[in-house]
Amino acid sequence: MPLLIDMYVAGFAVMMLKAILCYSVLCLLLAISLTDYDTMTIPDRLNVALLACGVLAAFIVPEISLASRLVGLFCVSVPLLIISCVAPGAFGGGDVKLMAAAGFLLGWQSVLVAAVIGFIVGGAYGVCLLLSGRKATSEHFAFGPALCLGIMVALFFGQTIAAGYVAML
Repeated sequence: MPLLIDMYVAGFAVMMLKAILCYSVLCLLLAISLTDYDTMTIPDRLNVALLACGVLAAFIVPEISLASRLVGLFCVSVPLLIISCVAPGAFGGGDVKLMAAAGFLLGWQSVLVAAVIGFIVGGAYGVCLLLSGRKATSEHFAFGPALCLGIMVALFFGQTIAAGYVAML
């Protein structure tokens, strides 16, 4: 009987650690979104804190392999970096670092889901800004909040969405 109780206590402790990690990530995503919306910058300390959550997640959420996390670190951030080098101003350095940290946190499949959702939401927001006349085509807008929304959705549903997409192929 004590072994069974120990298993329940250990399971509860892991569940609480996952909940605290999710809460911390959501708080960081909110801070990143509000800061980027207000200042058009994402402070490095917030991206580092998100990466630290990813490092903790590597121990707390073993379902996502280290290899998946390492691929996730680069699979969205490198293309964003290349685009920002080819078309200066397309994405800021904070957006690139945000997706790198998110890639390590979520793994490659979920960070791709986060990026697609972020691009759809950000693109729709940009089109609305243009059509309403609030922004001209040469003006920039904060893209971090859209990426943060994608990361938030992928944090909870990324694996499910990715598996559903693969099943449709």
